[in-house]
Amino acid sequence: MRAWWSLHRIVRGKPGSHPGEVKLPGVAHPLWLRPGTSDLAAFERIHFHGSLVGDSFPQHAALKARADALGSRAVVVDGGANIGLSAAWFATAYPKATIFAVEPDASNVELLRRNTAAYPNVVVVPGALWDRPAKLGIVNPEDSAWSFRVEEATVSSPTDVLPVCTINELMARANADELLIVKLIIQGAEKAVFRSNLDWLARTNLVIFMPNDWANPWSGAGHAAISAMSRLPFDWIVNDLCLFCYRDPASMAATSRANRAI
Repeated sequence: MRAWWSLHRIVRGKPGSHPGEVKLPGVAHPLWLRPGTSDLAAFERIHFHGSLVGDSFPQHAALKARADALGSRAVVVDGGANIGLSAAWFATAYPKATIFAVEPDASNVELLRRNTAAYPNVVVVPGALWDRPAKLGIVNPEDSAWSFRVEEATVSSPTDVLPVCTINELMARANADELLIVKLIIQGAEKAVFRSNLDWLARTNLVIFMPNDWANPWSGAGHAAISAMSRLPFDWIVNDLCLFCYRDPASMAATSRANRAI
């Protein structure tokens, strides 16, 4: 109820006014939301509706066991981190893991840093996820803060070029042999992320992604993601607007043994 009351005060705020603070039971540090923006809906979806919670799925017990076994070697990639609500959730659920929070928009990154400053295991990565080096720009800066799309720069694209990173690069940065979770809410950029350089996918225990085809019909983003993951033994579960794709633990173990043998 305290959280709802905090949200009510923020909802009454005017767009463009200072962020408001929300405190949640079980979350050690307050979260900051901008009045009159999509921050409010994102907060409700993650922290009230539980869009990232998979505890009720039978496959999740194996994931938790793997997180415990990895300890501080566990790595989570939070693609499309927005203002840090998901990163804060991952940091609370997996306090020993390193969370790479990747976000392309500068105004979102500013609040992302604020919302995750108290979590030493969250690494903020300004920029966009892609499958290879490229010149990218945000093509819909007038849209709401959780729906920014990035595309490769063309004559008609914005002149501001974003930093770019790949999931393989983040994996190497952490010196990790596997990834615990890769969350991708990246507004159609999964078409590029799943296009090539997919070494990371065979080494990932759980992929969470939101198909964006409803917003960009016939763009092929969902097809690219599902085609790539269908080649590996993932179980698929629909949760809220996301697909939870759990890798078979026996297959993951075989992949790890093969990687060590190389």
